[in-house]
Amino acid sequence: MVQIWKMESYPFGDPRLPHHCFPPQKLTPDELTKRSGVLYYKLDLDDPASYSKRIALMKIERNLKKEDTYTLDAQSTIDFDEKLAELFEELEGEEQARLITEGSAYYDVEDKDGFWVRILVEYGDLIIIPKGRPYRMTTTPKNFVKIRRFYKEEQCTD
Repeated sequence: MVQIWKMESYPFGDPRLPHHCFPPQKLTPDELTKRSGVLYYKLDLDDPASYSKRIALMKIERNLKKEDTYTLDAQSTIDFDEKLAELFEELEGEEQARLITEGSAYYDVEDKDGFWVRILVEYGDLIIIPKGRPYRMTTTPKNFVKIRRFYKEEQCTD
């Protein structure tokens, strides 16, 4: 089950740590959508027919024409720490979708009220980040994630 929570107001230290606010405020996928417009789906990557159909429908419905696979791994990514720092910078742009095919990561999105919400995404988790929604990402302390990224036209940065 996906884990979503409101982040502490001024997180400091390693961004790969959970950064829960105190007391912890967990959210459901529906609350995430209401607060930020981000959509969450769990895909069964072990069922190729169902998985392929869901991806094809998403691409058509959302006009996502380009895709790539991005791997971030402390063992093989050149300048891993610099890349993590770059990815943790706040971005916004066109609508984008992210599917985790291996490992895990945190995606942080800013909600309507200016608070950051953290989403722990793992194998089979798909999130759709709406156009103009500020977001950032980082790995978990395991330092490995493989992401299938879907976007409109321009190349994405995370």
